[in-house]
Parts: sequence; structure tokens; C-alpha cells
Amino acid sequence: MKNRNHLLLIALLVSLVLTGCKAEQRYLYVEDAPHNTPIPISNNYDATIYPNDLLYIYVSSQSPESVKRFNQETNTTQTVRDKSQLRGYTVSQSGHIIFPILGRIEVAGQTRSQLERRLESMLIEGGYVTDPVVTVNLMNFHVTVIGEVQHPRVVLADGSRLTIFEALAQCGDITIDGLRTNVVVVRSGVNTQTVDTIDLTRKEIFSSPYYYLQQNDIIFVEPTEKKKRTAWRNEDWPKYLNIGVQSLRVAYTTIYYIQYANKK
Repeated sequence: MKNRNHLLLIALLVSLVLTGCKAEQRYLYVEDAPHNTPIPISNNYDATIYPNDLLYIYVSSQSPESVKRFNQETNTTQTVRDKSQLRGYTVSQSGHIIFPILGRIEVAGQTRSQLERRLESMLIEGGYVTDPVVTVNLMNFHVTVIGEVQHPRVVLADGSRLTIFEALAQCGDITIDGLRTNVVVVRSGVNTQTVDTIDLTRKEIFSSPYYYLQQNDIIFVEPTEKKKRTAWRNEDWPKYLNIGVQSLRVAYTTIYYIQYANKK
């Protein structure tokens, strides 16, 4: 009997250790990625332009005078990084901008590189500039990160490219109570909105369309089941304790009157 009890105790300890190891793995990012082996990123990202975006558009050329009029809306005395001093072009609700000389141009739904090539073609075909080089950047690129992270906040991206890991790092990373296997991403498009989930513990994240974030994305890190249970107990135990006390009081009063009635 003693040996059997010892074996049961050993089995219980082993089970607890294995459970602990399994729980620890859920906190690791891309835990199944092979070491020292390149992982291709198939998602060739280029930011898409949407209504209400603010665009920085700059035209350069070997002949600076020929492009000067096309940079009227861009403060050329400041760098692209100093966005507070840039005016830019606001994309209207209907998805267009008003560009100098060229007039109204539909831009919503196009990528940055597509708009760059299109503007270059329009400038050449119109006979305005022979060798234009157009640069388009998003001035309002930001994502919102909420839920189980150290510092929920709106993350402002310097440029037009931001990965999910970069956004989380700027928020102090996911807390120990965050669910890394089921991170929710809300993505807005042109008159559409998509809600999807991603698993940050698997290497497939690198080929996911959510590895590179888009402007206005919302990232929600769900709490683990353990955190949910803890929060439920912390918030609701005073209410249920009060209900229990009241129930005991009613039961005691009822029993007292029954006993009193039987004595009579």
C-alpha cells in the first residue's frame, strides 16, 4: 500500500510539472519556429489609402523649378519626420484629393506605391515634368492597442509600416495574463470592417495579413481564462457574500419560528 501511495504521489508531481511546462509555453512567441532557419514573409506589404487619411506627397526632379508648383501643399522646409509642420492632403469621404494643377484625383483603395506611379505617369503624360519622382507617405498612421498589455494606448507609427510585434513592444508587451494564442484584430477598409484573430505563438504569423498592421487597426489582447475567473471572483464575491449572509439570516429566522411554533 505504501509503495502504491508513493507511486501515486510521484505521478501527481510529474503531472503538475508537465502542466506547468505546458502553461509556460503559452507565453512564448512563435515557439514552433525553427532556429537558424530563414522563414519567408510572403505578405508583401504596402499601405492602402482610405478616406480621412492624411497624405504627404512630394514631387522631386532634376529640375527643381519644374516641380515647385506641385509641392504647394507640402512644407518643404521640414523633414517628413517632423509631421507637425507638414500640411498634407486629406482624403475626402468620397476618396479623392485635390492635387495642384492635376485637380481631383481618386486615391482611396490604392496603395502608396500605386499612387506614386500614377502621379508620375500623369505628370509625364501632361508634359509638366519629364523625370518626376513622387513620394507618398501616410501622416496619420496609427493603431490602437487595448486589453491585456502593460500600457494600452494609441501607437503612432513613424512611416507607413508597423508590425504587430512592434506595436505590442511600444505598449510594454502583453502582460502575463494576456492570451497570446487568440489576439483579436479589427481592420477597417473602404466601407467595410473585418474582425479576425491571430496566434502569436505560431510561425504562421509571419505569413498572416495581420503581421503588418494597417492604419486604424485595433488590436485587442484577451485575458486568459485564469484572469477571467480571478476578475469574476474579485468583482462579485462581495455581492455573493452578502447574498449568503442574507440567506443564512432568513434560514435561521425560519428555523427559529418553526421551533417556537412546535413548542406552543
